[in-house]
Amino acid sequence: MVSAIAGCSSADAGLLDSMSEGTAATGTGEASTSEKTSETAPGSGTTPTSDAPTSDAPGLSTGGDEVTGDATDATAATTAATTTATTGTDSGEETTTGVVMSGGCGMPAPFIGAMDQSIMIEGMDRSYILVVPDGYDPAQAYPLVFAWHGRGGDASTSRLYFKVEEASAGSAVFVYPNGLPLADMDNQTGWDLDPANEDFAFFDALKAEMSATLCIDETRVFSTGHSFGGYMSNQLGCFRGDVLRAIGLVAGGGPFGGGCVDQVAAWLAHGNMDMVVPFSQGEMSRDHWAMANGCDAASEPVDPAPCTAFTGCDDGQPVTWCEHDIPDFLGHTWPSWAGSAIWKFFAQF
Repeated sequence: MVSAIAGCSSADAGLLDSMSEGTAATGTGEASTSEKTSETAPGSGTTPTSDAPTSDAPGLSTGGDEVTGDATDATAATTAATTTATTGTDSGEETTTGVVMSGGCGMPAPFIGAMDQSIMIEGMDRSYILVVPDGYDPAQAYPLVFAWHGRGGDASTSRLYFKVEEASAGSAVFVYPNGLPLADMDNQTGWDLDPANEDFAFFDALKAEMSATLCIDETRVFSTGHSFGGYMSNQLGCFRGDVLRAIGLVAGGGPFGGGCVDQVAAWLAHGNMDMVVPFSQGEMSRDHWAMANGCDAASEPVDPAPCTAFTGCDDGQPVTWCEHDIPDFLGHTWPSWAGSAIWKFFAQF
């Protein structure tokens, strides 16, 4: 089993409540994290620190049950037709892509806006927030973005401060999953990073449900996350690389476990003053994707500063690395520029 923990120091224990009330501000204008306890993240090929859980930590599901209920029906209902089209976004990005229309194209959306939803996974009711943009057109295939919260967080809090959705200006469908309490992490919410377990089943079922009920461009499925949610995005990029087109994350680590199924484009940011998820974890993620995508060792500056893009990467598989020195929240903050930069990275595909 692959286990990881991610969160902030106990000094930030009140942040989750204040951010849920819409009061997430710092002295430098950076958005805070929603997590609560200090951490490091072990995994295959890593060495745990003294208080990190071992790979057989209790409280994480080892079940391999099939997804049931609506998720199974959604999978069976998903069909695709390939076209070539030029698509634009409300944020000014334009890309020419081979659009793969999901089975939900042509069907009216169940609602417009943001709404709490649930789906049955392995006998458990799992919750998430689904955001269908204003002006949704069932004849247009939309990008689909999964956004994963950090340890101790929830879907509503990550939606509050990630700002990727805001940057998309209504040009994508967003899914914000809620994690389960983890017994080995003081029952704080988080993610099981083992691809055989329940949170990967959650992702698979949500992806099938979105494809069956909404008009999704199957070639433009993305994942973003912060801290523990960054670990989850890295794991999905590895083990669901045949589903995801790109990942964009802040202050995460991984992937762990090996056996990545395909390439994904990657945008990564990490603070060199991070006292929660060690900077070395971010460097390992950077190096993994640079190697996986055939990049050169050289890089060049890109917007926003302080980001750099590796040169020589395989066609269509860029890797961007953003090392910052923002001290807020033990260096574990979500930078104010991250949301718009992640969306810009996604929108090029």
